[in-house]
Amino acid sequence: MATRAELLRAREELHIAIHAAEEWQESYKANPDTFRQLLALEARLETATAEYLHELAIRAPGYVDWSKLPDPVKADNGPVLNNDDPVWRDEAALLTSAVIDIITDLVATGAVAGEALYGYPAGYAAIEYANLDEAIMDAARKHTAQLVSHATETTRKLIRESVAKSIAMGEDVNQATERLMNVIDNPIRARLISETEPVNAYQTGLKHYAKQTGAKTKTWDGLSGACQICSPLIGRTIPIDDLFQLANGRELDRPAGHPRCRCSLIYDY
Repeated sequence: MATRAELLRAREELHIAIHAAEEWQESYKANPDTFRQLLALEARLETATAEYLHELAIRAPGYVDWSKLPDPVKADNGPVLNNDDPVWRDEAALLTSAVIDIITDLVATGAVAGEALYGYPAGYAAIEYANLDEAIMDAARKHTAQLVSHATETTRKLIRESVAKSIAMGEDVNQATERLMNVIDNPIRARLISETEPVNAYQTGLKHYAKQTGAKTKTWDGLSGACQICSPLIGRTIPIDDLFQLANGRELDRPAGHPRCRCSLIYDY
């Protein structure tokens, strides 16, 4: 019988094969090596996130004071631990540890891809990812902190909602605990993170390369069948440090414009 590690590796290879066949903005596929690296890191991120959520599901019931059930759930005095409780700092540290190396490699992959796409030498293609410059490392740390902060807040929200639903349905502690564990141990959530954050991190590295090599403007480039959020931006050119405004009003520096976005940018020199 296959071990869990072997099953996870097999799932990563399947992930790579499936997503390689998907439609991406053409610059992602322009260099086969960096595209394969992007897909491999995307698969690793899904595994790392799914494993973290699997383990979190075991810890999560301990973050609820079941003795307060069935009192209504309140943000300030309910059964779920408050946002400033030390356990959430511990959870943030655990998730950071699980993903930061992958995010760093994704940022680096974007920088290496830029060198392959534009041809201006910056030294990224010739170095090991472990010897990256401080700017890329700093960008990766900031990106990871944002990801972890959002993910941890979502976890707290999911716990509160799960407990509230259990109270509304009159479930006992055992039933409520089972519901909570199933809500947290959610492979769909891990997949959504892994299909969005790699584009964010890759594009962060690509912009870093562009600025280092003197690019002045950036142009949004997307698929012909892009969604209503991104399609109005296709072909729009703005200064490199300005923000694009999506159709939903959100402002952002670079893709991803939404979950599972496959748009990219063209940098202009």
